[in-house]
Amino acid sequence: MAVDLEIPHSLLIEGQRIAFSQMGKGYPVALLHGIPTSRLLWRHVAPLLAARGCEVTAIDLLGYGQSDQPDDADLGIASQARLIGALLETIGWYGGTLVGHDIGGGIAQLVAVDRPALLDRLVLVDTIAYDSFPVGPLARLKDPVWDTILRAPDFDLKKGLRKSFEAGMAHPDRITAELIAMYETPFAGIEGRRAYLRAARALRTDELASRMTEVEALKLPTLVLWGDQDVFQPIAYGERLAAALENGRLARIVNAGHFSPEDEPERLAEPILEFSAATRDRGRR
Repeated sequence: MAVDLEIPHSLLIEGQRIAFSQMGKGYPVALLHGIPTSRLLWRHVAPLLAARGCEVTAIDLLGYGQSDQPDDADLGIASQARLIGALLETIGWYGGTLVGHDIGGGIAQLVAVDRPALLDRLVLVDTIAYDSFPVGPLARLKDPVWDTILRAPDFDLKKGLRKSFEAGMAHPDRITAELIAMYETPFAGIEGRRAYLRAARALRTDELASRMTEVEALKLPTLVLWGDQDVFQPIAYGERLAAALENGRLARIVNAGHFSPEDEPERLAEPILEFSAATRDRGRR
């Protein structure tokens, strides 16, 4: 039975509650978001996949969305990959397509390296790769002055989020007050903004850059999708990664920026469906 992505399940993984939603029946597809979003990034894409024979699992990373926001947990991509892998194993998710956007793409790369038996195919959407992260606005948050700035009672995180989406989307008409509020809600208030700061500061370049030789050695089919107007992650990284992978292929999403699931959900869903069709048609699950 389909479940609205706004209604989560949750599981305790390594003592932390991880929220996720599921929709549809059939071939398993798992969706990972990036920063500063949540599993709701996929709210337009997931129904399109579910309608075409996929069981879609959309997950909130630790520290994001409706998952726990611990003060003392490691929110780096290596730790997130371990948690996501354990979650997928716990729910019996095997042999599907793992899709990751932004830092979620980096997490997906590490899951593929560390738990190769989990997945058949990998889709990386406007992903971090090599030393491409953290990008400037996030890197600046490591400055201690932001502890004071974000704790100010009148600080408006919505303004900063809006600037990010205005730079990262090709369709400005889709950047509504409701969209910004949806992504700001998990980080609302002083404690929420502190959680956002922890998530941003946890991004460490070396956690992916030091393992790219292992990533490049992956043999599973990998589709690298890139918004043709992405200003945050240069497409040169995607070209490099796709060329290095034995079974890698790069495709551009036309009229999309970095947040391509918001800009062009239909154009994003179609290549994911086509890419996974050979496996999906085996009639698994």
